[in-house]
Order: sequence, then structure tokens, then C-alpha cells
Amino acid sequence: MACFLVSATVGIGTAVARHIVKHHENKLELEGKTQLPEKFGSDVKWSKKLGYLELTLFSGSFVLALEHILHGEVVPFPPFLTAASDPAETAEMLSEMGTRGVAMLVTLVAAWAIGVFVVDYFKFKKRKENRKEALVK
Repeated sequence: MACFLVSATVGIGTAVARHIVKHHENKLELEGKTQLPEKFGSDVKWSKKLGYLELTLFSGSFVLALEHILHGEVVPFPPFLTAASDPAETAEMLSEMGTRGVAMLVTLVAAWAIGVFVVDYFKFKKRKENRKEALVK
């Protein structure tokens, strides 16, 4: 009924975190204190990685919201969520947000984290091999 609100809320928090991280990265660049390229995961900035998570969360929330609109669970007039008009349905809606919404959120964040780790691992491995080849020549 309203499980998309969980991902949307975390997406807003991720957007705020991304802006803070980007500001910190820009500040470090201005001071000349950028990360060393030999570090694991330093190829792609964290603000960009958080941007991917933000996009994933908002796009998933958008698709779920459309699905709920098509099924008549979300309407364009107050209280917007049809389950909010009846206390019994409100309890069911909150239960769904706590179970399905959180489960979907955890799955999305886990998939993002695994993807970030795999990409960083292969980039680090390739950079390490290129350094070895440069030393051999």
C-alpha cells in the first residue's frame, strides 16, 4: 500500500548525504589532498557511488508509486493513501511498510553495495596488473 515510501525516504537521506560528501570531496580537491590512486576503491568518488544508490532508490519508488496509483491505492486527493482513511487499514499499511518496504530497501542497498565492491575490486586488480607490467618494461 505504501511500501514505496520507505525507499523514497531513504532516497532523500541519500541525496543529502551525497551532497555533503561531494562538498567534502571538492574541499579536499581544493586543498590538494585527494586520495592516492593506489588505494582500493579510489577510482570512483563516493559522491558518484551514492548518486547511483540515490537513482536506484528513487526509480524503484517511482515505479512502485505508479503501480499503487494504477491499483487505486494512491489517489490525488487527501488522504492520498486510501489505507489512511480507515484505522484498521492504516495498521495493515504500517505493517506492510515495516516488512515489505524494509525488505525491498535492504535488498536494493545490498545489491548496490555488492555492485560497488565488485567494480572497485576489478578496477583495483586491473590497476595493480598495469603497475606490474609497467615495472617489468
